[in-house]
Amino acid sequence: MRYREGPATASPDLPVVREWVERNPNADATLTETVEHGGERVVLVISIPVHEQMVRAQREVSPLVRFPELLRFRRRRPAEQEIEWTLQWVLGLMRRQEDLNLPTKVTSTGPHPVSGLIMITLDRVDPTYAAELEARGNGLTIVLPDPVNPVPLAVAHDWWPPDRVPDAASPTWATVEKPRADLP
Repeated sequence: MRYREGPATASPDLPVVREWVERNPNADATLTETVEHGGERVVLVISIPVHEQMVRAQREVSPLVRFPELLRFRRRRPAEQEIEWTLQWVLGLMRRQEDLNLPTKVTSTGPHPVSGLIMITLDRVDPTYAAELEARGNGLTIVLPDPVNPVPLAVAHDWWPPDRVPDAASPTWATVEKPRADLP
């Protein structure tokens, strides 16, 4: 069905959806209009990076509009270059955190398989540092709420097996093979 005779024009639901986006800044939603294939109708596309926020938007926005079948909800994924720069920033922080004498350490990082956002885990719960990392990540970082690998440095000398030790100089902090020169 067309909104009116003639070529497709702006969606009649645009003001309602725009108002929802403005009332919900935490959803980090972007709104675009596009002409449906064939040029008959205008479709509103709501792109949101976090899956839970996208589901909430679907649940809240659809009952507000006259044409819910013309709404599209998508996961917004950052550009590959943005993901790479952000990941390099976090990896650089991981390599320098001992020198910076940070009380909370980043223990792991990597892109989320669906959203592409850079997930960061810390060695302890630290809401202030987590908020700082997320703010400095320009919306591309997510600090996971649960600590990962909370191992005190005091046990590092008892690392087993002795031929495998974490190599902090490695860009991925992967475990690397070391020669077995000191084993009996």
